[in-house]
Amino acid sequence: MKISSTQKTDIVRRIQVKNPDGTWAVTYKALAAEFAVTSCLISHMAKRAGLPQRQRGPQYIPFLGMRYQAQLWDMYQELRGKVGMTDARRLIEDHMRIRGIRGVGDGSSVDVQPIAA
Repeated sequence: MKISSTQKTDIVRRIQVKNPDGTWAVTYKALAAEFAVTSCLISHMAKRAGLPQRQRGPQYIPFLGMRYQAQLWDMYQELRGKVGMTDARRLIEDHMRIRGIRGVGDGSSVDVQPIAA
């Protein structure tokens, strides 16, 4: 399908929008489906517009699995060294509540472990 210049400017404008949490507001795949083109064409349009290539990885909220629990544990360990155990646990619980993560808020993935003396 041929894309008009107004559609191109709309696509380029929309692929630059980010959500307040830093995730992309719309994926290339979603735009491609909306305009009945391939995601490669969307990526090419972004490149031609001089936009930096999107980084793959944790820009979208990952599923709640062992990998994410490990990330929470690492975040907890780093925070614990900076603000203490109680505040670190509260910050992790706030993070999970804001992201809508359930089933981990009981502390199972961020349990305070005894420190070896």
